[in-house]
Amino acid sequence: MKFFLVLISAIILSGCGFKPMYGQFSDGQGDLRQVMANIRVTDITEQGRPSRIGQVIRNNLLDRLTPFGETKSAEYVLKVAFLIEEHGYGIREDESVTLQNLKLVTSYQLEDLETSKVVLDFAARSLVTYDLAQSDYSNMIARNAALKRLSEEVANQMATRIGAFFSNAASKEHP
Repeated sequence: MKFFLVLISAIILSGCGFKPMYGQFSDGQGDLRQVMANIRVTDITEQGRPSRIGQVIRNNLLDRLTPFGETKSAEYVLKVAFLIEEHGYGIREDESVTLQNLKLVTSYQLEDLETSKVVLDFAARSLVTYDLAQSDYSNMIARNAALKRLSEEVANQMATRIGAFFSNAASKEHP
């Protein structure tokens, strides 16, 4: 019975045109990993100044786009800007806040270096809620952990969107 289900699944998936996003292109000449490895990620600053969260976002992007190290001859450049929003809610009788919403919004552009044309312009966003404690140290640790999770999530969203863009572009070139 299991064999029959696997066989039916394979037939259905092959009929719909399914192919793995990070697999080899249909021409057999290259794969998406090689294309994405040719992306240079610029330094990510907060209002023109270096920031720790910008550095964390950049490192997460580099891990996903160029896992074997940055390339010297990039074909594309990725420019990222971000904004952090914080809102407290869950108010007690003494009017103190018990929960904190932390939202990270990034806008990013992928530019073709040869033509200086922006080929992809999107935004990625993520939201985390964490409890506030009576200890300032605990709150700082919780906020830093939340920012780390947010940066991982937006980096995943960006890498997935960029991968989908190149995968679609390759399938249009090689039907």
